[in-house]
Amino acid sequence: MKKLLLFAIFVVFGYATAFAEGETFTILYLIPFESSSYESPYVKECEDMENVRSYQLMGFWNGAQMALEEYDRQGVHLKVIVRDITNNEATLRRIMENTELMNEVDLIIGPFFGKTFAIAAGYAKEYGIPIVNPFSSRQDFVSGNEYVYKLMPSLEARPAMISFLAQQSGAFPILIFGDTLSHDKEMAAYCKYFKDNKIAYEVIPNATTVVNRLHKGSPQFVVTFYDNPAQNLIISRNLLYSEKIDNLTFVVPETWLESKTYDIEYYTKLNLHFFSNYYVDFENEMTKTFIYDYTQRFGVPPSLKNFAFQGYDITRFFVEFLRNGKDLDRVKTSPIAYPLSFDKNPDGGFENVNVQFLEVKDNEIVPSQY
Repeated sequence: MKKLLLFAIFVVFGYATAFAEGETFTILYLIPFESSSYESPYVKECEDMENVRSYQLMGFWNGAQMALEEYDRQGVHLKVIVRDITNNEATLRRIMENTELMNEVDLIIGPFFGKTFAIAAGYAKEYGIPIVNPFSSRQDFVSGNEYVYKLMPSLEARPAMISFLAQQSGAFPILIFGDTLSHDKEMAAYCKYFKDNKIAYEVIPNATTVVNRLHKGSPQFVVTFYDNPAQNLIISRNLLYSEKIDNLTFVVPETWLESKTYDIEYYTKLNLHFFSNYYVDFENEMTKTFIYDYTQRFGVPPSLKNFAFQGYDITRFFVEFLRNGKDLDRVKTSPIAYPLSFDKNPDGGFENVNVQFLEVKDNEIVPSQY
């Protein structure tokens, strides 16, 4: 079983480099497959693969392959190079210091870990190669490096959207339900943004006080950062039975949707909203086709958790980026899960500002409509 799994991985890499014939653009993927882990003694059966750290990123690469195969069928010539890069700085530096290789590369996707990405970004700047950071929220990558494309929107994008929506309806002050002694990073980002931009807000640590501050019939935003069953239950019940929720937008952590405390109908009554980095419309025909083709190709369905949708979306977007002369304004793609819209940092690279604001409506999760 172990030899079979190793063979399968090497076949995947070999297939990727088969795009080399008659290439126009060269893409270097630096993905943490941790292929050495596949030789671990606990990998005896297929289900044991779940114990291998970063195994789900094979889904990212599988999704990328789906996009690359589409371009191959269209006659778009791409040379694709894949390297297994985790936190091994020496291995990364050997790749990035290969001048012959790097002078050929048009785009780098990865590495996925913060420490190695920072190193790779320095080399990318030296060579003048665009480099894509798929999943980190760190801001320092973008500063001072015009070649970095950061795909995860910053935390500040969330309070920016809340304040914009509140301005449309006059729903001020924005009420924050949270522990004033907490060091929650996201709550701190909200407070800083509201304070810096003179947005009326109020931090309230008590659920009863939150309800008392609401005005029946008036639009209002309540944002909570609590994510434990006791506090979730307290604020939810207080709001639900207050008779003040008709015009309430209740914004919660995305992890609430994974909780078994309530069913989806309960969340609909609360007019529950949340931010997410991704959203998949499973009723969309493009999505259905992708899921079918992916499952036929790899024997397992794609999911957000195995990053298959993200690998597909990112690859399509940045191939179009290369094909359109690296002009972001000319890139037109229809993402399945990962919408990308970039703003340039005044003193550095580019950051995706397309945050997903979702709501529970009619017992379904859908993009919020305002």
